[in-house]
Amino acid sequence: VLATRYVLHPEENGEPANRQFYLIEDGKQIFYSANVRENVASATSCHSQNRTVITYRTECGLDITRTIFILPQEDGMPNAVEAQRIEIKNNSGRARKLKIVMTGVFGIAHPGTIANDVVFANIVAESEVYYSGDKAAALTLHHKPQENIGDKRFAMLLYKGETLDEFCVSQSDFIGSGSLEHPELVGHLPSRYNRKMAPFFAMSKSFTAEAGENAVIDEFIGMVEAAAPEEYAEGAYHAAEVAADKELDAALGCLLDKYKNPDALTDTLQKVIDFWNRYPSYLVPEMKDDKFNSYVGHNLPFQVLYQTYVSRAFAWTQKSYRETGFREIQDIYASMYYISAIGENDLIKELIGNWVRNVFRMGYAYHDFTFAGKEPGDCSDDQLWLVQAVYRYVSLTGDTDFLMQEFPIAGEDGATRPLWDTIMNILTYSGRISIGKNGLPLLDKADWNDTLRLDRVVMKGPEKEARYRKQLEEKKQSYGVPFENELSESVMNACLLKIAADEAAEMAGMIGRTEDEKEASRLSEETVSNMQKHAWKGDYFARCLINDNREGGYTYLGAKGDNLAMDPDAEGTYFLNSYSWSILAGVATEEQIAIMLERVQTQLKTDAGLRLCTLVDFDRLGLGTGTALYFAGDRENGGVFKHAAMMATVASLKAAKTVKDEGLAKELAELAFFMIGKTVPYRTMEDPFVLKGNPRFCTQYNNSETGENIGPMLSGTASWLTLAIYEFLGMDVQKDEITFVPIMEPGTDSLKYTINLEDASVEVEVMGDGAFRIGEGSEFIYDGQKADRVISRPHDGKKHTMLIRM
Repeated sequence: VLATRYVLHPEENGEPANRQFYLIEDGKQIFYSANVRENVASATSCHSQNRTVITYRTECGLDITRTIFILPQEDGMPNAVEAQRIEIKNNSGRARKLKIVMTGVFGIAHPGTIANDVVFANIVAESEVYYSGDKAAALTLHHKPQENIGDKRFAMLLYKGETLDEFCVSQSDFIGSGSLEHPELVGHLPSRYNRKMAPFFAMSKSFTAEAGENAVIDEFIGMVEAAAPEEYAEGAYHAAEVAADKELDAALGCLLDKYKNPDALTDTLQKVIDFWNRYPSYLVPEMKDDKFNSYVGHNLPFQVLYQTYVSRAFAWTQKSYRETGFREIQDIYASMYYISAIGENDLIKELIGNWVRNVFRMGYAYHDFTFAGKEPGDCSDDQLWLVQAVYRYVSLTGDTDFLMQEFPIAGEDGATRPLWDTIMNILTYSGRISIGKNGLPLLDKADWNDTLRLDRVVMKGPEKEARYRKQLEEKKQSYGVPFENELSESVMNACLLKIAADEAAEMAGMIGRTEDEKEASRLSEETVSNMQKHAWKGDYFARCLINDNREGGYTYLGAKGDNLAMDPDAEGTYFLNSYSWSILAGVATEEQIAIMLERVQTQLKTDAGLRLCTLVDFDRLGLGTGTALYFAGDRENGGVFKHAAMMATVASLKAAKTVKDEGLAKELAELAFFMIGKTVPYRTMEDPFVLKGNPRFCTQYNNSETGENIGPMLSGTASWLTLAIYEFLGMDVQKDEITFVPIMEPGTDSLKYTINLEDASVEVEVMGDGAFRIGEGSEFIYDGQKADRVISRPHDGKKHTMLIRM
């Protein structure tokens, strides 16, 4: 009935032993970095982009500074490394003989081991020590399950080029009869290996600090991911072990050689600081709200760039084993403008290329990947997001040669194809083959909302491909005819498909692919026609169409009359994504937007923000879904899924600029700015004990009933908030031109910002003059001369001005 040990507390932000250290003098503990109540006269913490600096002044005369940051990745180095520099200045007026003990806990065991049992998870990883010569240089883990052997995490300590003196790899031994604040063995670590509960580590180093001297100790925590286990023959444990050790040896050797000189880390930290002073300069807001300026000008671009690289692993303490997710290519939609503005277009291509190589020949994609992909074709939206990323890059840079670049094909050794062929195969698969009875793309295991599953049986991509090819063979059909099925269709995927087709058509025109342009345009038109004919249900676009003659007569989910609402008095269920994406795809008419907006206002708007959906009785469909895992108001079950809410914000802003009805435009704008106000994370400080959250980072969810942030810091929210900010500031930067169509929060009178491009800058000031959106009477004055909303993008290295009077 009662757990042996149960610690799951997200507000603790992970393992309390991580990144901490102790100071020992004359065999006694005199300082602990996580305790400011003993021997600490003052302490401060300052969080910046990719570095946190914590300072202490002890009552015994030591000034201690900790600087924690991520090292830039370099060839030959470990895949990821976090550095902590500890500087101890001796202001006590006497020499001090000190010992530092640094602690941490490597990430939790692989979920496959935990699924077995807790004991198993603790005995299939033992401690391991990496030696440089005959000297212990780093602590790591040795995994027994072959599939985990390549996951090598490590901890290293350096002082004047010397490595650690002692170590401990058992937290229970280390604490003994004491506590983390006062562990029993802190004064003398046993330097013993451990065969169970090995993820904990403590490392020590003794040193002398003369009076006035500044002692510097550097700690490096990181990981080396060796070759994927699939590359080894089944049961070839020894080969995998040797290969993993070889990669670890090379990477740690490289790290040790570079940073045994403390000046090297000083130089690296300065490069990190210089980069972050340069990177966010693309967009410098100068609004009347200083908190907005600080957040949007610094912390938001920092979070988005990190997510561009590490995606769901960004909140490592809460996401543990989860890896980079394919669908998080959305993050690069926002970050590429910053990256391009500092002259790193090749980096954008490299990042996009990592997704391109995860698309199969047929056009479906891996759902997750790091070095190897997994879950091929599970989620039906993944490949469609890629087209938007490519289009944004090509529009921004004019680099149409990228479309002809060769990339590997997922699942095929050595095979390549041009990126353009990948795009066209995606359109064929998602728009011609993997479609349902109404001509819309299939839902499969899930579309973007990854708990939404409506079919009892779903297929991975390779299984669907095999069935499809069998169909072609048996019925003598040509490739490209629809896959015969009774599966559910995704209206959101139809919107993503429509956008992909429109953008592919435009890119085809850029490179002279006339037939491809015609085919993409036809697909776009057919998708709109099918959506209007089959998905519009009078008051809303459905979320999904159900085609298998489901018991109970259910034929669609979302909109009036679906008979799936938990509330017996409700007319139907409503999903925010149907509103958002029918607008973003240009499918919804102005009349439909007005009708849907009323439903959003009455059914989905809460004090905490826009919830993802009203409550659905999925049990009536005779299947279990991930949504049912949550209580009402949490996450996908009617929570404020802020990633989706920011999509709705971008859609509302776009519509507010174009609808003819001034009253409708104002209502759309007010809804958008309401949601932005609920999303900027510094607002949590208004009521931190209720709202919680982190004032620097966007979180993904709020409970729609309590308003409380329910982490994690995933991708999506920050990136789409950035896209929303681009939208209301109104700048669309492309290779040869910039378009300005700002929109202001009704009731405000001005906004101001600067765009810093690689080879010029434009300072933009917008005056409301009683209006909140651009109209026929709006004035554009560029460098003092009357202009239009579209200007030629400057490349002259000069500063320019744009004054807009609404």
